[in-house]
Amino acid sequence: MWHEFDAELPLDSASTLAASCYLDAAWYAREMETVFRRNWQPVARFQQLQQSGEFVSGRFLDWPYVVVRDEQGELQAFYNVCQHHAAEVAQGVGVCQELVCPYHGWTYSLQGELSRAPQLGAVQNFQRETMRLPRISVQTAGPWVWLNFSPSPRPLADDFSPFHQYFQPTGYEGLTYYRRVEYEIACNWKVYVDNYLDGGYHVASVHRGLAAQLNLNAYRTELLPRGAMQSCHAGSTNSSTAADFAERIGESAWYAWVYPNLMINRYGPWMDTNWIVPLSAERTLTVFDYYFDASCTLPSLDFRERSLQASDVVQQEDVLICESVQRGLKSGAYSQGRYAMRELAEHHFHRLWWAEVNQVPT
Repeated sequence: MWHEFDAELPLDSASTLAASCYLDAAWYAREMETVFRRNWQPVARFQQLQQSGEFVSGRFLDWPYVVVRDEQGELQAFYNVCQHHAAEVAQGVGVCQELVCPYHGWTYSLQGELSRAPQLGAVQNFQRETMRLPRISVQTAGPWVWLNFSPSPRPLADDFSPFHQYFQPTGYEGLTYYRRVEYEIACNWKVYVDNYLDGGYHVASVHRGLAAQLNLNAYRTELLPRGAMQSCHAGSTNSSTAADFAERIGESAWYAWVYPNLMINRYGPWMDTNWIVPLSAERTLTVFDYYFDASCTLPSLDFRERSLQASDVVQQEDVLICESVQRGLKSGAYSQGRYAMRELAEHHFHRLWWAEVNQVPT
């Protein structure tokens, strides 16, 4: 099945990725070392790392990380792996003066250098300078701090600048963070991305409450070198069931996809990001972070909660359809499909993915 996708065919002649691309553990291992190791990941909000000593730790795929603001005001990022016996040095988020491993007390500076290694005794040929925390490339763009796990990453600006140009006029860098909500889904990560990139094709069938508030006939998709922008103006309806969606959407909705696994949704007074984190070949974590602008003042708490409830309705609908697709892919009754003409962003995604997984891993 490796060569059954023809990335050279235009949309009207192309077949989709084969079912095996969504099921096979070999595909999953391949894309971990090509697609995900090479592309930037938004692991933290810039506001979390303002002062010296503030840190954020976490794990993306099998790569534990810690990002910290050092004494000189510079962002530093490291693999969160003690060089003694490989325990994770930092836990959660917080403020520190140094990074201390909870296992045996090995201590690292905010630049990742080993400063103390207790009770080594008469150990021979110990070179302290070689025992520093391994570095990870770190950059900032928009309101986020990004990591790249490749030894020679492409500049983040090459990928993100077109999206920044769209969102900067909306004041997205100054929005207030509200809440994180996570959904674990029994599907391959590409199934979820495909669903997002179908040009609104599924909205009328799957999201009827949302569809009542959108003019789907005016749904627009623009391809970018490393992603896509989808947009849709609000429609008009008297449906009372769609009231919360109307409050969220405002005059229009913008749906940005940053290759390979970040969505940015901007509408009304809200923005949310959806970070797609693969857990296995057939399980995916979707991490939603919600932001709002100054028009959602403190007395609007009920509005904010109603808006998140409306968002949850949409996400639960997407969970159901994506898990249904994964079961169909696994059934043996499906090999490859065809694209509808409005699924140009999905076709673009598959071509970018295909190009990367067929490169030599980093």
